[in-house]
Amino acid sequence: MKIFRQKIILQAILAVLADMMLLLSVQAAEPNAAVSFSTQQLPIWAETAWSKYKAQRAAGQTEASAETLNEVRKQASAQGIQGFDLPAAVMIQEGEGALSKGNIGKAVELGEAARQWSPDDPNSAFFLAKAQFDQHPFSPVAAIGNYLTGLLTAMQDFWFSFYIVGRLVLIFLVGLLGSFVLFFVFLLIRYLPLLVHGLHEGVGVLLNRPAIWALVLTLLLTPWFLGTSPVFILFVGLCFVWWFMTGSERLISASVVAVLSLSVIWLPVSSSWLKADQSPELLLLSQVVRGNADASGWVSRVEEQSGYDKNWPVLFSVALQKKREGNYVDALERYQQLQKLEPDRSIILNNLGNVYFLMHQYDDAVAYYKLSISKNPEDAASHYNLSLVYRELLRFNDAEQEYESAQRINPSLIRSYTGTGPMDELFSKAILWQVAFSNVSSEDADSKKLFEMIMRPLTLETSPYLILFVAGGVIAMRLALSRKYTATHCTLCGRPICFHCQRRIMDIKTCSTCWRNFKNVKRKSDLAQIKTRRRWIFRMARLISIPFPGAGHYYFGREMKGFIIQAVYVGLLFTFFFGNLFFRAPTERGAIVSLVGFSLILFMIGILYLLVFFDILRLSYDKS
Repeated sequence: MKIFRQKIILQAILAVLADMMLLLSVQAAEPNAAVSFSTQQLPIWAETAWSKYKAQRAAGQTEASAETLNEVRKQASAQGIQGFDLPAAVMIQEGEGALSKGNIGKAVELGEAARQWSPDDPNSAFFLAKAQFDQHPFSPVAAIGNYLTGLLTAMQDFWFSFYIVGRLVLIFLVGLLGSFVLFFVFLLIRYLPLLVHGLHEGVGVLLNRPAIWALVLTLLLTPWFLGTSPVFILFVGLCFVWWFMTGSERLISASVVAVLSLSVIWLPVSSSWLKADQSPELLLLSQVVRGNADASGWVSRVEEQSGYDKNWPVLFSVALQKKREGNYVDALERYQQLQKLEPDRSIILNNLGNVYFLMHQYDDAVAYYKLSISKNPEDAASHYNLSLVYRELLRFNDAEQEYESAQRINPSLIRSYTGTGPMDELFSKAILWQVAFSNVSSEDADSKKLFEMIMRPLTLETSPYLILFVAGGVIAMRLALSRKYTATHCTLCGRPICFHCQRRIMDIKTCSTCWRNFKNVKRKSDLAQIKTRRRWIFRMARLISIPFPGAGHYYFGREMKGFIIQAVYVGLLFTFFFGNLFFRAPTERGAIVSLVGFSLILFMIGILYLLVFFDILRLSYDKS
């Protein structure tokens, strides 16, 4: 009985862990409309085969549908196509419908079929893991296996990696900006009383304390009435309180100023990256690199863009997709344009030879393969293709020599190639990242609008002047406040005290009133006042950590830790409330993996609160 209970508990723990993992990646978003595609999105032969496959499955002809799928794979392999994401997305959508109706067995079957049509698509693996988990929640081994398979596939897929990293960068930037604002507000609340006290010591004969408060607040809010942004006003306040801050607070503040001063460098790049998922060119490139048949749907859109034929990776993708569709005349025309743009790229010369090979113009194919090898002698694909064309010309000795050269250069590539025709070459994924980071004028305009909204009256071009503005303000305040008027807080009552007003009880700085009260007690060893003040600090730290986790650490001199915790908290809140706006499907697939489940975000926020309050209690114990 004991062993049985342990087994049940273990299965329950595995189920919970599996559910937590699946929440991260397998909650497929509901599509707004039914998935549909036309001959512009798939090659004609692929759409015909897909229609035949659907009819056979609907009729229950399992063996016939499997045979149709095998035929599709053979033809796809011959043309360099490795997957069909759109048919897989249709089956995932049908599987979602089956899950909603409680037909889990059909959902699993559709998930397995989707995996067969698009083995390199993470969506199908994640959906199959979700369906299997719903089918056997207390035996999640198969679900976890498919989940890990999908995760490994996703790590090798450019689009998935680009999508995740781009959104993490967005969360990081939002969290950083939100933490900056909360940090600066805390600094103003903490140090403005010290500034007022210091000014009162200097001009107390002319102005009383309320009048000085009114003067400081007027100077601080004047930029607001002049149309500046609230964030810029915080930088004005930073100049006021700089000389009262600790070393770590100055370090954080200086880092903020430096980052925003360099916005002219990093903000357009980040904007380009975050908006790249709306680029037909990048979508086409990513689909072509994956060998996905869906790339046909993006060719016509890219060809509508002016100047696409001046960008060699985009033109290369169009040419390769034309070749995969069997449109050799158009492919030849595009490759010839490419050769003029990039005459020394061996991958272009090799693929141009492939088109001539498929058009049975073997002499021209030999010429381009040899030209490719002259540009890059270590090009295994060109040697392999040259061996194929030599066989067609019945030059078997030359064919054998070229095949041996290809095997010597890259034996794994030759062993893994399953195609029946010549081997196409692709550009590296580094080219995809380069295209993703390339900037265009519309994205520059968005960067300018965003920066001006945050830092008005500064513009993106004048952002480097921010560091000069802050430095000038800090120097001006240094001249306005003599060193002897540098103030701090009374350890007992919290009132601001300047340098010459301070009294000391051992190593504790106090105001005159608290110092006299302490001297008048019967037992001078009685530190009740100090303990009362410290208990008040501990309570304030705990209370302020409820709405703003990390702010309580500022009371204990842990500014850097508090700043980091606030950044994480703001990023999680942003993801929770605005995730649907920014984490949208980057392609027109029927289902897309949801990167973060809301329940997982709430779980992470709960863990963050536990860690914060545990650390606050630890700091309170250490201080006491």
